[in-house]
Amino acid sequence: MSNSDEKALLLLEKAVNKATLSIEKSLSFRPFLMMLDINGTIKTVENRASTNEESYALLEASFKGRVHETNIDVALLATADMMPARYTKKEPIPAIRLHLEEKSQLDKKISARFIYVPYSLHRFKDSEEIFAQIGTPIPVGFPAEYLAK
Repeated sequence: MSNSDEKALLLLEKAVNKATLSIEKSLSFRPFLMMLDINGTIKTVENRASTNEESYALLEASFKGRVHETNIDVALLATADMMPARYTKKEPIPAIRLHLEEKSQLDKKISARFIYVPYSLHRFKDSEEIFAQIGTPIPVGFPAEYLAK
């Protein structure tokens, strides 16, 4: 596994953990942006917009602005979503959607990915505590939007 792959996996793991903790606490999560710079520093950006759609749009704008200001190596934009119908066998399934872009992939035709991480909520036996069961991630590739020059 290359150093670049390890960086992307680290950011993906942190993002899924952050979203999962929020889902278990409040049954959902707010969109957020995570960036890993060339020095290995991870920064998380969130906001207090009134809706998830407005929050996501503000984070997209922030991402576009930060690309020119900093040396972002890997970045992802996370939001609550539903699994695309072609990947589900039955009814809609809630998912964590991660828009991942890496500078090391920009020379490739498919240089970015949506990674859908399905989940289901369950209660521990004889408890009110809820936990999220995370399913197998499904990647969907496309050309980079933000890190591309």
